[in-house]
Amino acid sequence: MLSNHHNIPEVQPPDRRRLRAFAFDPMSSRLSGEFLTIDIPFETRLKPGPDGELVQVVDYDASRRCWYQPVDLDDPPVLAQEGLRPSESDPRSHQQIVYAVTMSVIERFQRFTGRRFRWRGDERLRLVPHAFYGRNAYFDPDRRAVLFGYYRAADSDTQANLPHQLMFTCLSVDIIAHEVTHAIVHRMRPLFTIATNADVYAFHEAFADLVALFHHFLFREIVEDFVAASRSELSDASALLSLADEFGRSTGRGGPLRSAVGSEPDPAAFEATHEPHRRGAIFVAAVFDAYLATYKAQIADLRRLATGGSGVLGDGELAPDLVRRIAGEAVRNADRLLGMVVRGFDYLPPVDVTFGDVVRAVITADRDLFPDDVIHLRGHLVESLRRRGIFPPGVVSLADQALLWRRPVADLDLTEGDAAVDLGGLILDSTIKLDPSATPQQAAGRAARDRSEPVFAQTSDWAEAHAIELGLDPDAGGFRVLGMHVGFQGAADGQSHPRIFIQLVQRREDLEVGEDRDTRTRLHAGCTVIANVDGRVNWVVPKPLPYRNPEALDLLADPLRSYAREQHAAGVQRLRDIRAWLGEVEDEDPLAIWLEEPAISRLTFASLHGPEED
Repeated sequence: MLSNHHNIPEVQPPDRRRLRAFAFDPMSSRLSGEFLTIDIPFETRLKPGPDGELVQVVDYDASRRCWYQPVDLDDPPVLAQEGLRPSESDPRSHQQIVYAVTMSVIERFQRFTGRRFRWRGDERLRLVPHAFYGRNAYFDPDRRAVLFGYYRAADSDTQANLPHQLMFTCLSVDIIAHEVTHAIVHRMRPLFTIATNADVYAFHEAFADLVALFHHFLFREIVEDFVAASRSELSDASALLSLADEFGRSTGRGGPLRSAVGSEPDPAAFEATHEPHRRGAIFVAAVFDAYLATYKAQIADLRRLATGGSGVLGDGELAPDLVRRIAGEAVRNADRLLGMVVRGFDYLPPVDVTFGDVVRAVITADRDLFPDDVIHLRGHLVESLRRRGIFPPGVVSLADQALLWRRPVADLDLTEGDAAVDLGGLILDSTIKLDPSATPQQAAGRAARDRSEPVFAQTSDWAEAHAIELGLDPDAGGFRVLGMHVGFQGAADGQSHPRIFIQLVQRREDLEVGEDRDTRTRLHAGCTVIANVDGRVNWVVPKPLPYRNPEALDLLADPLRSYAREQHAAGVQRLRDIRAWLGEVEDEDPLAIWLEEPAISRLTFASLHGPEED
């Protein structure tokens, strides 16, 4: 006779975990009575904290010198009610909210980039909900942590908070999403913390704002409320398209921290603005101009059907079915546009990014996957950016073909020649990581690393052998693979298109200024290589610096000689621009005459998000 346990099927753990948060901060929930339910992957080995595979919440309050009890999200009463009810007075719900929002943001990056996200090695991102007393929250690259402050509300905040009420930045969904995005960007492009031009930190801020703003569209019931209230005119739904309303009001601003709508296009404003948040906000406004233009085009047929062909909505509330259909289009278009921007990230150069680079990267990545642009999203985006003065220099037009990155000047293949790269281990490792059933040990363990690590050394040798074709200097040495991964991205044909993305950098100490190698501003040439999994290179994205021996370029045969001369000239101009920018930053820094440290090195996330800005 069989024992009883043979008749009991194994109970599988759930795939998803649902946790509650404020909508989108405590003030909004008090006024509306609504909470958000955030749907994230279910971690089976989650420890109290929460302490998981990618994220560790460390709740030490340095100002009060105390630890708060960590929340256990697997505790049965907590599981049974979709997490703790959000509360300003319970630190455990604060821990729950920062964990839930962070995992939600990471999951969207995984979906758009087509790869499982990992920090470097066995590292995890630390989240510190009550890190300090102050009106600030920021990502600290050295600690690999997002630090959230708390503070007293200003006297002028009379809308929904008490004067001097204790406020927590870790309860703002927008602030969490924004700061976690900084951490993700740093993981994907670590040299974007060296501000070699006015756009580097401005792009950091713009990208983080876009992720936070489009995060609103994950919550369809919230979008439906705004569609109904605005009668489908989302440009009037300022709360949906604004960031950190409670933080802005409680710090004396009288309104949200930033808004994606309400500013008129002015190309001169972009040219004149260098402060990272304001410069980045212009880019964000242009993206939302494109979003609203596409959204209006997509719902035009629904409005015509609802109005007998006129498209002019009559008085009264919109029909619930119409609201649901329009909200569905709003959510799909938000997902499509954010996906465009996130996928374009892998097509950016590894150093010295500009908004012109961003335009070309987004267009190239999207055209690779969606060549027909059926809903004209690329056209709307490029036109919206142009109207605000954002476009790549030196292009002959703003047509797709003119904005694409350059094809290699000569046929390049990672798997051919004396410096061939064995891509098998990299592709196998990436495939294992894509499998949701793979254990953390399988996905990131020693065996996987042993398979993939030799490819970095081989790729460095390949880069040295093809330095001229990549815009790098064969005589300067120091080739380093900053990052290399395979992305499996969904395309218009419904298939997954695998691509290999490689970041190559070359530090040029011969061009740096200052005696101390560790404190002077580092200068890098770099190149991003995008290839098929068979090794054939499709795109190269160089960021050159002047060649040490430009006269040697004359010995090359065309077309390589012409290309190398072009890259040398671009490198000369780039170095001139970097030095002019660094000089401008020194001139504007009042501490520059007292300190030997370059002024640019004092530009950090903490200083950007300090009292001067927030």
